[in-house]
Amino acid sequence: MLLLCSFVFTIGCTEDDVALSEDYIGVNDNFSSFKWYTSGSRTTYNVSEKYINLNSYVAFYDISQNAIAHEWTIPASGKFLSKEFTESDSIYTDFILPTESLISNDNLINVLFTEAGIKEVKLVDTFKDSVTDAVRVQDYWQVEKIFTIDVFANTNPACKVYKFDYSVDPDNPTMVEVLNLTSAEMPSEEDQASWPTVSIEAGEELVYEDHSTEGRPTARKWFLDGGKPDVSGQEMATIKYNKLGDFTAYMQSSRSGGDTIPSYSSTKLIPLNIKVLPSTKPFEITGNATLENGVISFAVTGEAVEAINQKDFFTVHVTNEAAGFDQNIAIESVSINSSDATIINVALAEPTYNTDEIKISFSGGNIVSVDSRVLQDFDATTVKFSLGDNILSSSWSSFEDSSTNWKSGFLTGFWVGNSNDDNGSTVDPIFKQSDEQAFEGNFSARYKFDLSKNMTLQGSNFSKPNGVAEGTYKVSYMVYLEPGNTLKKFKSAIQSPFQLIEWDLESLPRGEWIEISQVVTTGAVPSGKRFDIKIDVGDNPGVSGEQIIYFDNISWIPLVPRT
Repeated sequence: MLLLCSFVFTIGCTEDDVALSEDYIGVNDNFSSFKWYTSGSRTTYNVSEKYINLNSYVAFYDISQNAIAHEWTIPASGKFLSKEFTESDSIYTDFILPTESLISNDNLINVLFTEAGIKEVKLVDTFKDSVTDAVRVQDYWQVEKIFTIDVFANTNPACKVYKFDYSVDPDNPTMVEVLNLTSAEMPSEEDQASWPTVSIEAGEELVYEDHSTEGRPTARKWFLDGGKPDVSGQEMATIKYNKLGDFTAYMQSSRSGGDTIPSYSSTKLIPLNIKVLPSTKPFEITGNATLENGVISFAVTGEAVEAINQKDFFTVHVTNEAAGFDQNIAIESVSINSSDATIINVALAEPTYNTDEIKISFSGGNIVSVDSRVLQDFDATTVKFSLGDNILSSSWSSFEDSSTNWKSGFLTGFWVGNSNDDNGSTVDPIFKQSDEQAFEGNFSARYKFDLSKNMTLQGSNFSKPNGVAEGTYKVSYMVYLEPGNTLKKFKSAIQSPFQLIEWDLESLPRGEWIEISQVVTTGAVPSGKRFDIKIDVGDNPGVSGEQIIYFDNISWIPLVPRT
């Protein structure tokens, strides 16, 4: 039974619970007080604003001391429930009390809310003596409490589905609506024969757009038989179909968000028969070829089913000018990616270096798609690959470490130095950590000045703790020049062994993040030496007015020579 004991079980046993129980059974009845509780968690049992799902209940407990009368009033759509159900019950129809009254004089009431919206429950207690918040009514004192119940409607999926029309401009297809599923519709598998059919070619896409509004949803999920991906949480999901066959889909509309947003989800079939036909388009490479862990991978316009004995039809050519290397390298194997059949993997039999230039081509082979197309030949295509990891501390090099010192630009591991050892003002330093722009993370380093003197942001933590090894590096920054910025140049300075690196800004676009990079060779840099940013008047002739530039993600990546 949902008596007071269920409240104790709900929130756990504390000193307050013991006092509550004593009050309830009439102990300590030598004073009057107005007190109530509701069902809920440890943090919500004493809150008068509730947030619940439709067809859920709230228990209200009047545990006032020495009240001579009390009265609950519930909304017209509310239903009183008996005390016979348990926490394991989720459907309460059998426990609705057979009364049309909206008023109860019980100490404990369970109220079922059968209509969405903001609902109110009112408690009025009458006392012989004055209590907190009471008002005098003739010879007695009354306290009124309003409980506000936000009843959330059930989520109800709704969506639109589109296909691409390639007939007018194959390179710029237009989206055409093929289905509008409203919240009022409840499709059934029994009616599948009457559903509309959309036909697409293998490798083409459908677009699913969420239009759910009922129940204040916070998320959705698409379940897409035969699609790639076959599950998506995007509001507008573009799904490619590579396999031949007949497929269906369904969607889930859900709501979650803590104590003020009760969780709920519902699913619905999408009444659309999807027919994937053999493609009339060429089976060809698409996108970039990439190298990782000795394997070149590239995507093709459809799923491949066969790539047997194909390595002799690929050519991988490597050029390394510094090493005088210019030749083809051996291939170990060619295979279809086991987790994604639209990806072809070419495993190399020889090592490559991050100073290499690599190209791959294909001619005369027989890699076959699921719809019996043969992969077309392609000319030498540049292979992209990661050069490796940045040797610098990520928080330092991306200006994420904060300081309280304005002379360091509020940056840890930096110091602002020039002829006057001055960084402008404490309120708005020339160099400062800024959250106005950031390429990654939360911060960047901002320079804001009229160029009336030379300024240097000294990177004092550059080579801590172990120094920087002698070698050749790809050195880069991400920079953002505000529109109207007319700076022409800045310099980087390696403190020891001393070296200046010049960076051209004049030719860069404004109003967007741009990577600038150079290959730099240096001797060994001892621990504790600096890497500075220098913006000098002499490097920027004719530049006047306030200049704003942001720096982010300083990177030093070791380049490995081919020997």
